[in-house]
Amino acid sequence: MNADWLVQQFIHSRRTPEDVVKNLREGGFDETAIRAAHDEFLKLAGRVKRLSPPPMLVESEQTAQSWYPGADLIEDARVWPALKRYLLEEKHWPTSAVHSLHAASDKIVAWLQTPWAAKINTRGLVVGYVQSGKTANFTAVIAKAADAGYRFFIVLSGTKTALRSQTQGRLEAELLQLNTGLWFSPTSVSDFKPMGNNVDFFLTQKGFVLCVVKKNTTILRKLTAWLRGASPANIQQCPFLVIDDEADEASVNTARGQAGANPDDYDRTVINRRLVELLRFLPKAAYLGYTATPFANVLIDPRAEDDLYPRDFIVTLPKPIGHFGTEQIFGRERLLEDATEAEFQGLDMVRLVPEDEVVLLKPPTNQHDFVPEVTSSLADAMRYFWLATAARAVRGQANEFSTMLIHTTQLVRVHEAMRQQVEAFRLSSVQALAGAGRPELFRELEELWSQENQRVPADQMGGQPVSFSELSGYLDEVVNQCQVVVDNSRSDYRLSYQDGTRIQIAIGGNTLSRGLTLEGLVVSFFVRAAGAYDTLLQMGRWFGYRPGYADLPRMWMTSELRDNFYDLATIEAEVRQEIERYAQLGITPKEFGVRIRTHPALEITAPLKMQHVSDAAVSYDRQIIQTVIFKHRDAAWLTSNLTETDRFLQKLQDQGLPAARPAGHWIFRAVPAALVLDFLQRYKFHPGSQVASTGLLAGYIRDQNQHGSLNVWNVVVRGVTARSRELREEINLGGLAAPLLQRAKRSTSSLDGAHIGVLMSRGDIGLDLSLSPSELSQSSEDALKDKRQSLVPNTGLLIIYPIDKDSQPGHGAKGKSPLEAAEHVIGLGLVFPEAVGGSRGRQSYITVDLAPLRPADWEYDEPEAEEG
Repeated sequence: MNADWLVQQFIHSRRTPEDVVKNLREGGFDETAIRAAHDEFLKLAGRVKRLSPPPMLVESEQTAQSWYPGADLIEDARVWPALKRYLLEEKHWPTSAVHSLHAASDKIVAWLQTPWAAKINTRGLVVGYVQSGKTANFTAVIAKAADAGYRFFIVLSGTKTALRSQTQGRLEAELLQLNTGLWFSPTSVSDFKPMGNNVDFFLTQKGFVLCVVKKNTTILRKLTAWLRGASPANIQQCPFLVIDDEADEASVNTARGQAGANPDDYDRTVINRRLVELLRFLPKAAYLGYTATPFANVLIDPRAEDDLYPRDFIVTLPKPIGHFGTEQIFGRERLLEDATEAEFQGLDMVRLVPEDEVVLLKPPTNQHDFVPEVTSSLADAMRYFWLATAARAVRGQANEFSTMLIHTTQLVRVHEAMRQQVEAFRLSSVQALAGAGRPELFRELEELWSQENQRVPADQMGGQPVSFSELSGYLDEVVNQCQVVVDNSRSDYRLSYQDGTRIQIAIGGNTLSRGLTLEGLVVSFFVRAAGAYDTLLQMGRWFGYRPGYADLPRMWMTSELRDNFYDLATIEAEVRQEIERYAQLGITPKEFGVRIRTHPALEITAPLKMQHVSDAAVSYDRQIIQTVIFKHRDAAWLTSNLTETDRFLQKLQDQGLPAARPAGHWIFRAVPAALVLDFLQRYKFHPGSQVASTGLLAGYIRDQNQHGSLNVWNVVVRGVTARSRELREEINLGGLAAPLLQRAKRSTSSLDGAHIGVLMSRGDIGLDLSLSPSELSQSSEDALKDKRQSLVPNTGLLIIYPIDKDSQPGHGAKGKSPLEAAEHVIGLGLVFPEAVGGSRGRQSYITVDLAPLRPADWEYDEPEAEEG
């Protein structure tokens, strides 16, 4: 028998690899040939687990348990091939999108335990993006797991009836209806209801079972009780896959008194208890959580074996092509792992709601007779919604859904009052269009459309430009057909896409803030405050896909919310980069806790989801730290830093340290650590820069001093070339003439702090090395760090940047404004060598367990031409 035939036995046997080895031995096959076939199969299955994208954190013990060769090699597969054809031929997905879904779902299935194992107890977490196609991914995972041998699928679809119904319909269309006679479902239009003692019927059918249930304590209790009615033999033989959609909602235990307690003893909240009871009862059950906001999930007590901590793997889904996420809309900071040196500027789609309007839109606490108003910005938002909907009609999307979201408060009593005001405004617009007010309204609408077209040109987003004259013919129909609905827990007529209503303005709160897809969402008017990362991100229903109208979405919100979303985009990117980086290093979820940057104004998640706190750790090992936020309006704060910098540089010269000036920069070499520490402790860091702070830096340097590193530093005062110095105003620091550098602030900076976005250029990493200007500008970051390690090992670099208080944006710079500081600004950059010692330079910091602060506030920028 040839070797390929033996390998096929492992692929198609529907047994564990160990059982196949045993059967082949009993069949009298050659031991060497069996082992060779087994090794070849493990290589094949291992490639699916480890080499295919996306990277994932995994439990090390699982790496040897390869069993899944990939969907393409499953003999007689029916479910995934049918779904794949449906996506390509019926939904017209691009081939590249199907390939990405195929690769990601293959890898997730590969990290489940084999369905032929005697016991299955997998805990995994899949991190997607808000409104990004997580349902498509877990649908593909279900299809492939079914083809591979899993038989019973339970989908926990959020806590709201609308979301459960939406998910049920989607799975019926993409699984059940594509494979009639192969699937059985105890749930359909309604949620799960016990149907007598018939569970064994479902467990013994030659097919698959699908239950889509709400995370409701009564429903979960009834489901578990129904399953307990099965014969033990049938339950023992049936592999279950439990998909927890919106896994951070309701599933996480938020009972009080967990901190420091034995996980076997502390209380559980009802949904968490029901889930744990269900998983404990099922001897062969894999649990797979899906969420776009994993903050609560990675903070679950990892000691509790039966709980939902993702101990086996964490995977971040790739960003789908064409998806609008937080960073595309709001921008974010550039991070250490980013390959590009470009700024992450957001699209110009956010319009600000003035603070004096907010009090007219949402009620003060306990004001029961509050009546909201249609403010100027809300009127603009609605008018723009009608314009954009008409523009979509010009583009051939007249029969597509078009939705506007108004989310000002979670208080249901205000929603109906808002509906009445919005409907009154719509009716007045209908009357104006039909009467004498038409010319004036058309003039205002044309002006608004022109302004918006200029800010986000259609051709730059791959869209068809639409003139006002083209869309104006559709306006009457759009405004007349527009329906204003309230969607909350008490509303009778809720948002629906099943009754033929095409154009809708939806007013609501919590029911619209998680999981539910708003079809054709064009405009969001959003002024409701939120106090936690996950709550705020989930409220952002504007994320998702906008095929054919990518240039049209707009968001109206307060400046505070806009800034918070900018910060959250950075935090999101950091979490994903952390997972990917440690996955590539082979570190497991038990060894590595996902690090989450803290925010001065927002909680990471609800406090009861953060009970397991301890000292986390941050390391400056080979890191670059830079100050990018300054109290630019606080003259005393700025003057203090100028004074301390002047004293520090004078003290270096008083100590006999010579100042050299090659290539336009003042350089001091072999500066004792004590002098640098004294300066850092006197320098004032902005409180919003958590990692660039006195306590962390000083503690880390002292730790490294004990291991023989960072005892000496090189200090550089950043300058410019001799030619350009003639064009610059200079400042005297410690008797040294230093040119003032230009660093404009971001346009989104607040009064409390100017965020300049970038301070350092990549070549600054090697300013104290004997390298030519071309070597500095052309070398990569890693190459410069390697050269530092070779030429000046264990030596730190401190760079001082004197910044002109009147700094102006460079020519063509987008999203930047004049600095307008009260005094000249001192920025600092620090470059750290490889850490030494057993701790690798880890410095404790109080934060939630598994979520220490980020390693660095680091961005790159190209220097101004004359600074090269």
